[in-house]
Amino acid sequence: MSIGIANTSAQGSGTNAASLSGQIRQIKQQLDDWTTCVSAKTTKGQAEIQRLSGQMSAATQQLHRLSAEPSQSSQATSTSQATSASPARLLDVWA
Repeated sequence: MSIGIANTSAQGSGTNAASLSGQIRQIKQQLDDWTTCVSAKTTKGQAEIQRLSGQMSAATQQLHRLSAEPSQSSQATSTSQATSASPARLLDVWA
């Protein structure tokens, strides 16, 4: 059984994170099945284990990137708000 990593950037990040977590869980289960299987030492088994490991790594990286996005965008928003105050709107409190 093969599970692809779907690009669901149009969905909300919560849904996307949940979807990726589900995919990671499924891939991990398949990987565990293959590594404990008698066929794990065969050429086909090794190829399947390598493929699943790559999928899991890609999905994990995508999940990490997704979880880092909200904090980066909120930092950018707060920085832009802090720099958007024009000098004419500033009040001299030392006077």
